[in-house]
Amino acid sequence: MFAKCMHMHYNTHMTTNIQIRIDEKLKKDSEELLDKLGLDFPTAFRMFLKKMNMVKGIPFSIVDDTDGWYYSYSKKEEDEILRAAKDTSNSPIFKDAKSAIAYLKNKK
Repeated sequence: MFAKCMHMHYNTHMTTNIQIRIDEKLKKDSEELLDKLGLDFPTAFRMFLKKMNMVKGIPFSIVDDTDGWYYSYSKKEEDEILRAAKDTSNSPIFKDAKSAIAYLKNKK
């Protein structure tokens, strides 16, 4: 009787296929990186979609950097900025974030 119950199980999570076309070099480079990370395209794409649904948007910044106004910070740079913000001992005023980071790097 138990075996009959097992056969009656219905999977409610249906799957579907997605087909995309990408540049051959981008595919090759991506496959090499994913292989180093122990992933394949389907797994990486599922991870992207799950994260996108968690954050309700694209899970990374999408900006037009052609005019040079946008600057992306590394985690280390963000930590430096936050540490400097807490230190109120005679910190100069900066015209932009790049100047602040240059100051912090030279201060070491």
